[in-house]
Amino acid sequence: MDDVITQAQQGSIAAIIQILNEALIERGVRTRAVLADGVLQMLCEAGTDLQLEQATLVPKIREILEGIEPRHIRRVNICSRIAQEQQLMWLEDMAKNPDSHLLWSEEIVLQRPNLWRRLQRGLTPSSLPPSPKPPVALNVPVMRSGLPPMLRNSIGLVILCGVSFAAGLGYQYWRSQPISTTATPPSTPVAAPPSPTPTTILVSPSPTPANDNDPFAAAVRLAEQMSRAGQTAETASQWATLAEQWQVAANLMKAVPPDHPRYPLAQERAVTYERYSQVAQDEATTRQPNN
Repeated sequence: MDDVITQAQQGSIAAIIQILNEALIERGVRTRAVLADGVLQMLCEAGTDLQLEQATLVPKIREILEGIEPRHIRRVNICSRIAQEQQLMWLEDMAKNPDSHLLWSEEIVLQRPNLWRRLQRGLTPSSLPPSPKPPVALNVPVMRSGLPPMLRNSIGLVILCGVSFAAGLGYQYWRSQPISTTATPPSTPVAAPPSPTPTTILVSPSPTPANDNDPFAAAVRLAEQMSRAGQTAETASQWATLAEQWQVAANLMKAVPPDHPRYPLAQERAVTYERYSQVAQDEATTRQPNN
């Protein structure tokens, strides 16, 4: 089943229809589909119009498709009619006679998953909620994995939480380090020297910010800012800025010297931040006006 879900996520129409038919078998609904001009044209057929009630069938199909997240498919046109086995060229028939046999027709737009859900899907295989009935025999080879899908998803979530937790601990540890200053004895009449002015780190698109004594701490702070910004980014320019800043964080981690106590962790973070930068750049490219 995981192999069929993977094919559906990659845009396989046959795999998408197979998953839909298994999910709608209890309702007695059978689906057909074809991709035309970037729109997934879908036909739902059943023996009675009660089985094809629009108010319940459309939300169910939307839920299934958004759970699959098929690549390059955003718009879906759903039509319904009483089952007519003798008509195979159903799309051409509806185009010539749109009102002759259809019960109803509705076009929906699937919501695009946010960046963090796509990152989680990249680390762990996605899976749909289990069907209450045993799955129907599949027509494609099924790859068996050593771990159940739920366990693999849990492991991926634990890894993501661990990375975030480690970043938070690193930042708190850096903040807790005492600042060495020269204290002036109270009895000395000479005025104490002014306390050093805190250094403000300015994050810019340049690869390495200036005036930063600890690149590891600067990278952690920048990563926290980008994590918060990624939850609200919408436009292509916002995602492009996120990509640049994630690359800045990666470069800061690469700049950590080998004698630094967190040097091994910095090398791992550099690879992770570069992957986040590439994901954000892909998101920015996708959201360009011509896409």
